Amino acid sequence: MTHYTQYLKHHVDLLQQFKTASEKLPPFIQTEENNEDDAEWLGALDQLCNMKDHNEEMNGQGQRLVLRVVSTYSHLMPLLSRDLLWFFGGDCLHYMPDEEIDFYQQLDELRFSAEEAGHSFDYAAAKEHLVKTH
Repeated sequence: MTHYTQYLKHHVDLLQQFKTASEKLPPFIQTEENNEDDAEWLGALDQLCNMKDHNEEMNGQGQRLVLRVVSTYSHLMPLLSRDLLWFFGGDCLHYMPDEEIDFYQQLDELRFSAEEAGHSFDYAAAKEHLVKTH
C-alpha cells in the first residue's frame, strides 16, 4: 500500500466511523420522522465513504457534507474527526482555529518528507507523536 493510499484509507475509515455513529442518532435512526433530505444526506455520506480516489469531486462532496453537518446536523459535529476538516480543506478550514491549522500543516510536512525520503509513514502514529510534542 502506498503512502498516499494509507493516507486516504485513514480518512475514509474516519468517514465510515462518522457514518456509523451518525446512523444511531436522530434524525437518522429509523423512525417515521425520516425525510427525503436526511436520506439524501446519508446517501451522499455513503457515496463519499466508497470513493476510491481523493480528487476534486471527493473534496467538493466532503466540503458540502461538513457544511451540512454544521448548518443542519450540528449535534453530529462532535462525532466528526477534525482530521476530516483538514482533509477536505476549503470552507471546512473556517471551522479550525489557526493553531489547529498549523498542527495539520506540520503533520503534512512530516508526511511529505517521509514520502520524499521513501520512508513509510503511519499518519495516526505521527499525529499522536506530534500531539505529545505540543
